[in-house]
Amino acid sequence: MQFKVPQNIDLEDRLVGPLTLIQFLYLLFGGIFIYLLITALGFSFLFWILAIPIGLLSLGLAFVKIQDQPLSHFIKAGLVYLGRPKQRVWQRQGEFRPVLKEGPKKKQEVIEAPKRDLSKSELENLANILDTQAPSVEEQKNLGSVSAKFEQLLNEKPGQKKENTNQDKENDKT
Repeated sequence: MQFKVPQNIDLEDRLVGPLTLIQFLYLLFGGIFIYLLITALGFSFLFWILAIPIGLLSLGLAFVKIQDQPLSHFIKAGLVYLGRPKQRVWQRQGEFRPVLKEGPKKKQEVIEAPKRDLSKSELENLANILDTQAPSVEEQKNLGSVSAKFEQLLNEKPGQKKENTNQDKENDKT
């Protein structure tokens, strides 16, 4: 089933020709005010001084838009700006509550892992094996013992004494 989706729902309805209700009311009240000035003052100099700004204001309110906003929004913002103080003064309100300070937190002792040194020859040997082609049977055996030692060093907890295992004894013999 298909439904018609309303389009242009943000546009105001046109009531009197091309004018919306608000535009029509601005022009109507401006015209009424100018008519009252004509009846009260006639076409005197004072009438023209008052009628021209009133007519321009009503036309501006009805038709002028700045950045898709009607002129009435800018006039309202200007009046709010003029009505508010320009300098802010802090005035303390309410009761005073002291800032609660917590005592210094206890520092936890940080246990640092001891530095583990690998001999330069072992590192060079590993680098050589990785850089060159497939290792020989003898190198694979040596590489396995080095990687086993490395894993053992990684699994070892700080401060733990090193225990010689059977594998270490076999590695030491070779």
